[in-house]
Amino acid sequence: MDTGKAIDFLLEHGSDIIKYRLYKEILKDKSEEERFLEKILETPRFILVNEYQKENGYIGISMHGMDSLKQTPLQDGETAARLLCNYSIPKESRIVRRFIEALTNEQILEKEFSTNKPETVRFKERFVGNGCGWGLQLLIDTCIAIMGYGDEYCQSFIETSLKAFNNVLSASSIMDIAKYNPESKKKYNYPYLEHDQLWPCLYHLETLAFTHSWRNEEAKSQLANAINHLNKITPNNSSHHIRLGSRYYSPCGGFNYPLKPYSNTYQEQICCNRRVLTHIALCGIGKNVEVAKQNAEILDGFLRKDGMISYKFKSSYEKRVFKQSLMYTGAYCEAGFSSGDYKEDIEIVVDLTFWAVHFLHNYE
Repeated sequence: MDTGKAIDFLLEHGSDIIKYRLYKEILKDKSEEERFLEKILETPRFILVNEYQKENGYIGISMHGMDSLKQTPLQDGETAARLLCNYSIPKESRIVRRFIEALTNEQILEKEFSTNKPETVRFKERFVGNGCGWGLQLLIDTCIAIMGYGDEYCQSFIETSLKAFNNVLSASSIMDIAKYNPESKKKYNYPYLEHDQLWPCLYHLETLAFTHSWRNEEAKSQLANAINHLNKITPNNSSHHIRLGSRYYSPCGGFNYPLKPYSNTYQEQICCNRRVLTHIALCGIGKNVEVAKQNAEILDGFLRKDGMISYKFKSSYEKRVFKQSLMYTGAYCEAGFSSGDYKEDIEIVVDLTFWAVHFLHNYE
């Protein structure tokens, strides 16, 4: 697959973040990598995350919650970890090491999640539901993994993630294991999984994408088969909840629709789709996953023709929503790599083109 024209385009028009990652991961130019890393450390969003790091090493307030208390979305443990991952901040750097030390220290975490009763309960129950897409520890382990320390600290969750995907292979539908009462009078009546049920979510896949200790040919083959099967049995609108006692929650990252390859016309789930396709490629199984193969063919065709990836919007609303999704790297969308505010449309083209080059590099 020829990405030379696209790389030339990115080196001319890309942000410092994109150039840094190109030199670090694809072009393997150490001197340029170090030069652009210095520039990244001066970008506004990294500076914010650095300011949000506390004396104990934790960054922000809570994790995947308590949004009303935050000055910006970056003042959140998970969102901060995602920025450090997407900016490819070295795992040996002080900000990452201190954050990892906090995330692996029970006393620090207990203090961070003691701000009110719901957070205290959340911490005490942090291991509940980790096999089906719910639980604070699921978020913590994923953050540790994406910052480069998953193989060291997350072996138990890696095993749980593999088991969750393998459990899909024996099911013809999530309804084989879900519980559902169509006569229920609840306002939101969804099928639900018990908290101890195994069923994969986006966080399981992401943790596997950023770890390596699990990788052998058998494990990779089983994961690819599971993703192919899951994509076949997942209907277009498939929502389910997780039951914890008498409470019901939406999973943190459920596979609620089939994965689709990239299209340059508006798709409601395009940001999340791109992120999941990236993680499939990072797992080293792209050529054995049908949707990833389709995605590679489509992206290769665009890059050979134009040397870039574009996107067509039907309305200003679609463009505004898409740009907003790139401003901060949340739990369910692929990263935005501009250090600006996406006022210029070329910033979208550059982001999409880098995603395509990065995906194809890891796919190969």
